[in-house]
Amino acid sequence: MALLNSAYLLSPAAEVVGRYDKIHLVPFGEYVPLSSILFFVNKLVEGIGEFIPGRDATVMEVVGTRVGTVICFEVIFPEVVRRFAQNGATVMTTITNDAWFGDSAAPYQHFSMVVFRSIENRVPFARAANTGISGFIDAHGRIIKQSPLFTEAALTQSLHPGIRRTLYTVYGDVFAIGCVIIALGFVLFVYREKRRKTDAD
Repeated sequence: MALLNSAYLLSPAAEVVGRYDKIHLVPFGEYVPLSSILFFVNKLVEGIGEFIPGRDATVMEVVGTRVGTVICFEVIFPEVVRRFAQNGATVMTTITNDAWFGDSAAPYQHFSMVVFRSIENRVPFARAANTGISGFIDAHGRIIKQSPLFTEAALTQSLHPGIRRTLYTVYGDVFAIGCVIIALGFVLFVYREKRRKTDAD
């Protein structure tokens, strides 16, 4: 039986009105990469699931606002969040189980990733983590509220939908790729100039 890691949107009447299936699964947690070769891993590590990835960056309608949801470590991948923004999400949410990080720097690092995703796509984020850190980040990457780690809390906040599309949302990593090409061209130019001078001597 195929398993999916999914987030559901419920109506006030507790009816399912939307669902998102996690696209980017955790290797060795939700699936075993190259399982035909690494067939022994399932026997060594208890609890590895055999999940299948979702296909679509599903955007759900909530009282006239288009909301996207990423699950757990999906938020660290810019291209995943970008897909939701491209599909029209003006508010993003993320849900995560950070309990296995314990009392370490990892929950803070994981939370900080949300700030970058907000800035890249100019969309606000609401984050819910079972052991913290939960919170709200606006479309400019400013942390509005956050809960302490391992503290039971209920937070509410009004978020202004992000309606402005950024260069990154529209074109992705084109700017970064362009920078790499320019840098490589510069390195090649310097290398050729040095060789030319060496040959001339």
